[in-house]
This record gives sequence, structure tokens and C-alpha cells, in this order.
Amino acid sequence: MSKTRLKLIIWLFLGFCCAVIGLATVSVSSRLLAFFQRGADPATALNIVPNVVPDIGVKLTLLPEQGDVGRMIDNYTREQLAQAYMRAWLEWNLAYARGDARGLPTAFTGPALLAARATIESAVDQGLMVTQVDLAHRLQMTFYSIDGSVATLTDLGSNEVRLIRDRTGALIYTGETQATYAAVLVFEDGRWRVRQLTRTTLEALDGTNKVLGQPQPAAAMVSVRGTDLVLDGKPYAIAGINYYPQATPWELFWPNYTPALIERDLVRMRSLGLNTVRIFIPYEQFGGRDVRPDLLDRLGDFLDRAHANQLKVIVTLFDFRGDYNPLLWPQSDRHLETILTRFMDHPAILAWDLKNEPDLDYKRVGRETVDLWLAHSLRLARTYDPHHLITIGWSSAEVATTFGQALDLISFHDYLPPQGLLARYAQLRTALPGRPIILGEYGLPTWNSPFFPNGHTEAEQANYYADVLSALHTTDAAGSLAWTLYDYGRVPASVAGSWPWQTGPQQQLGLLHANGTPKPAAALLRPGADLAVAPLPWWARFLKPFWLFLGFLVLLGGRVAWRLVRRRRMGKGWI
Repeated sequence: MSKTRLKLIIWLFLGFCCAVIGLATVSVSSRLLAFFQRGADPATALNIVPNVVPDIGVKLTLLPEQGDVGRMIDNYTREQLAQAYMRAWLEWNLAYARGDARGLPTAFTGPALLAARATIESAVDQGLMVTQVDLAHRLQMTFYSIDGSVATLTDLGSNEVRLIRDRTGALIYTGETQATYAAVLVFEDGRWRVRQLTRTTLEALDGTNKVLGQPQPAAAMVSVRGTDLVLDGKPYAIAGINYYPQATPWELFWPNYTPALIERDLVRMRSLGLNTVRIFIPYEQFGGRDVRPDLLDRLGDFLDRAHANQLKVIVTLFDFRGDYNPLLWPQSDRHLETILTRFMDHPAILAWDLKNEPDLDYKRVGRETVDLWLAHSLRLARTYDPHHLITIGWSSAEVATTFGQALDLISFHDYLPPQGLLARYAQLRTALPGRPIILGEYGLPTWNSPFFPNGHTEAEQANYYADVLSALHTTDAAGSLAWTLYDYGRVPASVAGSWPWQTGPQQQLGLLHANGTPKPAAALLRPGADLAVAPLPWWARFLKPFWLFLGFLVLLGGRVAWRLVRRRRMGKGWI
């Protein structure tokens, strides 16, 4: 190639690169210009707290004024004062998160500014990383000056959560409090600012063993009597199933909700003698803070159909939500409030399960943070729904003691060999002598593969169910829910992983085949069923595909070796 041609190619390449960079610059500039010209709040781009506090979900209740408050407070001024107070909390929280107090003067002034700044500087000097979030406020205006420059208010219910970490990042404090504040606000430079903020009362709310107020079930709702569940004055023993539709499990369930299919499956559950079904509400899919009305309606339809089929429902919330950052707690609070207040009177609901196996998040997030959120959500759940029972689906009997007597119903999952179930249950009962206990998940897959040795047959599944249920019948357990109704054609990688030995067993844990025909174990869940299943002979395990395939390989290898030896003896060599 000539030098002239080589230079031409280099210049063309450089020209192309310059053109790409120029187009990218123009694109970014035009988007930024359009962002500001379409009326977007510049604070979003410049990281400034705006005059109107962004709706991040903090609950604000404005109480009516009482007595003489000076000048009459109109609705506009009342809203402006509330926004200024909320903005001050938001700026304070952000200052802690940044470790920088320079933004505080946008919301504070005078003594309040000095005090707030001192808290930030003290934390920075000590090397502390503080996360502070306000969750709820109940504001009552108490004074408004004649000239409209000074106002006072009382915050009768400020809920705050704080997490503090040391220089190494180790968590040294977690806690939620409820406090009362007296605030003075002044109007200066065209905006309201907090000039004085005085805390007058403080109550810690982070005691995980604090007993919740007892639920007040209405007619046709399940209640607690000692270690038993009771319905209409009679003991209610759960014979239940965990449920997804066969063709649309996990994240496909609610977007593809089909009433006729749900009705068919509920009828099948009743035909198996079941009385309870456990379902799951994915947090993000249901809209997070702003719960989707259409999916709420579908949940309502499911509950109505379950009630018509004489089935009780355990509704598991916050499924697949693994972010426990306190900054996001207001959003989860609004999610919880929307769902629980909508269905607080529904007779089909047996219990709210706040979270499926939250203890599995301990290692990744930290036990203190997870338990703090659970304790917070427990208190809110009882406030939003005073009627239904509240539980948590723990991953094992060992960790199910976490909240002591704070739960109405203790639920644990167990996929270990049934021979040790009685011992595990006895330890849980000793730790929690006065609460009903249920086995919320258990099961054995009927998956088999010629390449993996740990498969099980349908006969082995029936023996497993017989052993588990026989053991539970000797205890005071309030019932059990098997996993799951159907075999599935697919399992999301987020559930069990993507390797065949992970997805295979998860696909075939059902009591019904994919076509709806029952496996032998299905008949054992019916209350009063005969659990005397004939044990399998020792040699039955070797009739599985893996061992048969292994035997075939051994025979094939033996035959090849014999032929090679024979050829060698005949003087034909190995090949």
C-alpha cells in the first residue's frame, strides 16, 4: 500500500471520529436545552432541594388548628408552611448522606441552622456515616403572625429511622423513633425557613419483641386461640398449597391474570381437599409506591373467587424486593398502606405474610437493617389492617424465633429430610410457647436426569409427604402448605439459578403434572387422608435414569475394554 493511500485512510478515520464526537456533543446539548425549556425543575439537574418537596412517599397529615392562632391561616399558606417543614427534613437527610452541610441554609436559618449544621459536622469529625430518614409527620399549625412573617407549628407524630456506621462501615446503631417537635418558621428572601426546631418528646420504636396489639377479626375471618387457629369458633387446621398458575408462574402471573383459569385452579384445590392457598405480590410489578389499580382489582378478583370456593388466602407482600435502604422506606410504606387498607375487611384473607424468607437477605444487607424494616412494617401493618393475622415466611425453623411474640402466626419453611422435622419443630415450640405455628413451605421434586444423581421419583415424593404430614400430626402445628400445585415449564433464573440442576428440580415440585393430572402425593394432603404409604425397597433408587445411564456406561465401557483386550491377545494391537 502506498504512503499516500495510507495517509488518506488515517485522515478519513480521524474525520469519522471527529464527526461522531461532534454529533454526540450536539445531541447532549440539545437534550439539556430541551430539559430546561420544557419547564423541568432545574433543581433536578443541579441537585438543589426545590421549593415544592418531591413526593417521595413521606406521609403528611395536616391536623386542624385549635384555639386562637392569631391571623387566620389560609389553605395556600398552610400548604406552604407544611412544604417548608418537609423540605427542611429532606435537606437535613441529604446533608447527612453527603456529609456536607452547605445545603442547609436553603431550608434552615438562625438557631435551627446552627443546630442542624452542628449535627452534620459532628458526624463528619467522628468519621460516622449517618442515614436519617423521616417517614411520617402529623402537623398542627399553632400561630401565624399578623404581618405574615412568622408561624409556629407542632409536629405531633414525627417518625424517623437512623442507621449509623463507623469509619470501617460497620453498623453501630439502628433505630426508629417517634417524636414530637415544636417549630418556628420565618418568611425571608421569598421563602419559609425553619428558625427553631425543638424536640419535646421521644419514644424508641425498635423493640423487636414488643407484642403487637391483638388483631380484631370480623365475622368469617380466622383468629388465634392459644396455639390454634379458629374460624367461626371451631379449630381451623390449614391444609394448603403455594400457588402460581401452571403456564404463567412467578413474574408472569399477574400480568397474564385470567379469571377463568384461576377459577379452574381454585376448584382443583378444593377437589384435593385443600382449604388454604398462599400467593405472592411482587413489589415492583404492582407499582411500588404507586400501586397499580388494575392489579389491585385482579387481586380483589382472586380473593373474591377464593372466598366463593371456601378457600382462605395467605397474601405474601414485597416479593422480590431486596432493597432495604431507609431512603426507600416511605415508598414501601405507601405500598403497604394502599394494599392493606383496600382489603382490610376481606373475609378470604387468612393472614398477611410481610416478606418471603427475608432472612436470606441477612448476609447481603445485614440482619440489623432487615429486622429494623420488618419491625417497622409490622407496626404499620397492624395500623392499616387491625383485623387480619400477620406473619413472616421464614426460611427455616431456627430463624423463625426472630420476632418472638410479635407475630400472630409463626410460619417456617423446611426442605430438609423429614426425619429431623420433629426435633426442629420442638425447638421452635420451646422458644415460642404461645403462638400458632405452621409449616409454610415444604416439598420434594420429581425431577430426574441421566446426568445428575439427586433425582426423585413420584413414589419417593409420596413417601416424603407421608413422612412430613405424619410428623406434623403428632405436634400441635396449625397446619401446612405444600410447594407447589403444578409442575412448571420454566422457572426464572432469579428464582433458582440458570443451571439445569437448579431449574430442573424447581420445575417439578408440583403435586399435579403440567397437564393437571395428580401425582400420588396429591391425595395425601386431604385432611384425614391415609398416610400409610408403603416404603420403597432399597434397590428402587437404582432404577432412576442416572443409575440406569451409569450402568449402561459401565456395561458399554466393559464391553469396549473386553474387545480391546481380546484384540491385544490376538496380536492385532490396541487399535
